[in-house]
Amino acid sequence: MPQTQKRRRRPAGRAAAQRPQSRPDRRTPPRTADAPPPRRPVQPGQPGQPGRVEDSFFYEHPPRRRDNTVPFPGGGQQGRGAQRPRPQNRAAAARPARRPPTEARRRRKVTRRMLRRRRMLRRLTAALLVVCVAAVGIYLTVTMLFKINAIQVAGPDGAALTEAGPYTAGEILDALGVQVEENIFSFDPDAKAAMLEKRFPLLEQIRVDRIYPSTVVVRVTPAAPAYAMQTGTGWLSLSAGLKILSLSGEQPDLPVLWGGEPVSAAPGDQLAYALPPAADSAADSAASAPEGQEDSRLEALKILLAALDARGLLADVTRIEYADAEEVAFLYQDRISVWLGTLNELDYKLDYAEYMLLNKEGKGCAETDTGRLDCSHVRTDGSLQAIFAQGAPALPSGYTLPQPEPDAQTGPDAASAAEAGAEPAEQAGPTEEEPNA
Repeated sequence: MPQTQKRRRRPAGRAAAQRPQSRPDRRTPPRTADAPPPRRPVQPGQPGQPGRVEDSFFYEHPPRRRDNTVPFPGGGQQGRGAQRPRPQNRAAAARPARRPPTEARRRRKVTRRMLRRRRMLRRLTAALLVVCVAAVGIYLTVTMLFKINAIQVAGPDGAALTEAGPYTAGEILDALGVQVEENIFSFDPDAKAAMLEKRFPLLEQIRVDRIYPSTVVVRVTPAAPAYAMQTGTGWLSLSAGLKILSLSGEQPDLPVLWGGEPVSAAPGDQLAYALPPAADSAADSAASAPEGQEDSRLEALKILLAALDARGLLADVTRIEYADAEEVAFLYQDRISVWLGTLNELDYKLDYAEYMLLNKEGKGCAETDTGRLDCSHVRTDGSLQAIFAQGAPALPSGYTLPQPEPDAQTGPDAASAAEAGAEPAEQAGPTEEEPNA
C-alpha cells in the first residue's frame, strides 16, 4: 500500500501564516477571455478525504509503475521519433550483428554480374533459335519447296508463244538450261537473259521472270531490222533498239546510219563506239573514262531518233549522219537534206523543219522540191535563222544520191527520151529562200 505524506498540525489558536502574494511575471502574456482557467494547485490531504495526495497525484499526473517508470502517450508530435520506454529489468532483445559494408557490396556486385550473365544467356539463346529457324527454312526452301513445275516462252503481252521470230520455243528453252523439278532459286535470271541474247540475236529483248511458287517464264520480243550501217567487214542490220542482228555483204533496203566504225560487228551485240582518246596535254593526269559511259555520237543518235519519231518524221528519213556531234544532219525522202548542227535547241530546230517538210499552211516545201534546209544557225537573241537552198541535197559527209540507172532502150525512142530529160536540167538553177524563223 503506498505511503501517504503526513501533514504537520498547526497549534490551536494560531492563525495560518499568510503567504506573500507573488508578483505576476511580466514575461507571461495576460490572460484572455478565451484562455482556459489555470490549473488548481494540488492540496495535500488526509487519506479518504477529497484533498488526498494519492487522488490529486493520480488525477494530475500519469500513474507510475513499480519500477518508477511513467508511460507516455505515443501519439502527437512529442511521441514521434522517440523510442518507447522499456523496463530496465527486461533484457534487451538481441539484434543481429551488422555485416561489414564490404561484404554487402561484394554480394551486390555478384548479383549484378549474375543478372548480366542471365541477360546475355537469354539473348544468345534467342539468337541461336532465330538462326536455327532460318537455317531450317532455307534448307526446306532449297530441297523441298519452290520446285519448278512449268517453263514457258511468252511474248511481251504475256501470251504463250510457240515461235519467236525465226526461233522456236523449244530452241529457246533448250538454250535456257533450266529443267523441271529444279529449285526456282538455282539460277540467275539476269545471267540467263544475257546468255539468250547472245544466242538469239534476232530477238530484240529477252527477260527471264520467276513466277512464284513454281513457274519460269521467258519473255521475248522479236526484233525486226530497222537500220543499216556500213562497216569495214560489210553491212550491218540493226533493230530499232540499235542491236546488231546480222552481217552481210549487200546493202539492205533500210535507212542508213553513218557515224563511224563501231566497236563490235558481231550479231547480238549492241551498237557501241569507242570513246575518243584523251588530249596529249592531259594524258598524264586524266583518268580513264568510267565504265558504262556512252560516246557522244551514240548519245546524239538516240536523242535524234526519239525526237524524229515523236514528230512523225522518222518513217520518211532515209539517212542520218552523226559522225561529228556538232554537224548532225539527216536526209528526208532522198530529196531534202536537213542540217541541225549541234543538239542545242533541238526541239526548236525540228519544229521548224517539221513545218517546212510537211508544208503546213502551204508555206513550206512542195512535194517535188529538192535541196538543203539549214537549221543550224541560231541568232544571239535565240531566234532561228533557217535557209532553204534548192538543188541537189548535200550532207556533211559529202554523200550524193546515186543516179538511177537508165533503162536499156534503143532506136529513136531512147534519143527522144534523152533529149526530153536534158531540157529541164539546163533550165533548172539553184535558188535560195530565207523564210522567217
